[in-house]
Amino acid sequence: MPRVVTPLPPDQPAVLLATDLARLGLPPDRARRSDLERVGQGFHRQRARPGTGWADLGLPEPGHGFSPDHLAALLRRRPDAVLSHETAAHLHALPMPTRAWRRRDPATGELEADPPVHLTVARGTRRVRRAGLMDHRRPLAPEFVTLVHGLRVTTVDRTWLDLCSLTPPWTFEDLVAAGDHAVRHPWTPAGRTDPATTIAALRSALHASGRFHGRPAAREALDSVRVGADSPPETRLRLALVAGGLPEPELQAALEPGDPVSPVADLAYRHVRLALQYDGAGHRTREQQARDARRDRYGQARGWTTLRVTWADGREDFRGVVAVVRRRLGPSAST
Repeated sequence: MPRVVTPLPPDQPAVLLATDLARLGLPPDRARRSDLERVGQGFHRQRARPGTGWADLGLPEPGHGFSPDHLAALLRRRPDAVLSHETAAHLHALPMPTRAWRRRDPATGELEADPPVHLTVARGTRRVRRAGLMDHRRPLAPEFVTLVHGLRVTTVDRTWLDLCSLTPPWTFEDLVAAGDHAVRHPWTPAGRTDPATTIAALRSALHASGRFHGRPAAREALDSVRVGADSPPETRLRLALVAGGLPEPELQAALEPGDPVSPVADLAYRHVRLALQYDGAGHRTREQQARDARRDRYGQARGWTTLRVTWADGREDFRGVVAVVRRRLGPSAST
C-alpha cells in the first residue's frame, strides 16, 4: 500500500534544505517522498510549487543554472555568505559579456562547464566547498550588502569593484560598460529616473575597499566611466572614438538645448553639428523608426548631420565610424 505523503505547510519555500524539514519536525527521509525533487546536494524542490523563475524577475537566464529559489536556499544554508561578482551583477541587471557565462579553459581552449555561483564570505570563516560554487574571502562591510529580489547580494558599487578582479575574461571595455550602466539615468516613458549609483559613490567604494586584486583595473576603468550611455554599444562607440585619438563626444546631447522638446543625440560633436545615433534592437519597430525619422528631420533643419551606427559597425570595432568622424572634424579631430 503506497505510503501517504503528509503535505508540507503552504508557507514553505519552493526549494527546501534538510534544516527546513527538521525545523518542521520532519524526519530526514521526508526528503525522499514523491512530492520533493532533488535539485542538488541537500536541496529539494517542491514539485507542486511553480517557484520563481528568472523571467518572473525580468532577468535573462544566467549561465550557472541556479533558480532564484535555489539561491535563496543556498543563502539560508550559509547565512554569513553574500552573492557577489557575476552572480550579483546578473541580479543588478548589469550588462555582462557572453564569455562571462561560457569561458574557455586556458590550457585546452575547450568550453568549460557552466560558470559558478559567486559567494563572498568573511576571512576566517568556513570555505564554501561544493560543485558549482566559488567563494571569495574578503572583508565586506555591512554598507556594501543589500537585498535584491529578496536575495542577499553585494551593492552595485561593491559588485562593480568585484567584477574588476575578474580580468580576464572581463576587459577594460566590459568594465566601463558595466560602470556606465550603473551610473546612467534609466529612461522610462515618464522620464529619466535616478541612477543605481554615482561615479562619486564608486570612487568612495574603491577608496574604502583597500588593496585587492582588481584595484588597478578598477582605477583605470573608473577614469573612463561616464553618465549618459544607454547601452553597452554606446559605451564601446565612445571608447573607440577616444582610442582613435578623437575628442570625447558629448553624451545625451540635446540638439537645441533651449527647446524643451528637442531630440537628443546619443553622442555628439556640437561644434561641427554631428550627431551619432546608435540603432540597436529597439529601433526596429515601426513606431521607433518613425520617431527616429522625426528626430533626424529636426536636426537636419537646424544644420545637424546624423550618423547612424549599427551592430555591424561594432563588429569591426567602429573603425569605419571613427574614420567618418575624423574627416568631419577636420583640424579639430586631434585631442
